[in-house]
Amino acid sequence: MDNELRDLLVHTMFRFKKVGMIFPPGLDIHMGEFFVMKAIEGNTAWPEHNSSVSDMPKQLMISKPAMSQLLNGLEKKGYLVREIDKLDRRKISVTLTPKGQDILVLTKDYADNMLETVISRFGEDNARQLVKLFTRLTDISEEVKREANNTEDKGDHQLD
Repeated sequence: MDNELRDLLVHTMFRFKKVGMIFPPGLDIHMGEFFVMKAIEGNTAWPEHNSSVSDMPKQLMISKPAMSQLLNGLEKKGYLVREIDKLDRRKISVTLTPKGQDILVLTKDYADNMLETVISRFGEDNARQLVKLFTRLTDISEEVKREANNTEDKGDHQLD
């Protein structure tokens, strides 16, 4: 296999990750917080489907400690409140404050406009093809990782 191709793939993935999503300048929010706020907004829109804090890490594919850190930061900024769930006192529910709702609306609108510009310049067909390719790359990477973990679990180490 071509070493240069491996290096280019890794470099491009890191470069893309570094760019991240484009948020309004001057707003005190980053990508992780944005996705947590979107998840909270989605859950409160349908109270009968309201997820507790314990359900959110799996939904957002992040660790529980990372979720806790994000919620602490958002709470300190005044963007959300945590309360004991009225339906199940063993759970903690989270709700966006009016300030958090305003920040989320501004951020979503700005990010949507930026994404529309990127897609417009890149081309819709290219964007659809890229999504298919990224999805395939992610699926294969997850499969390879599972296989590697299964091999490690069985004690088969190649480094001996």
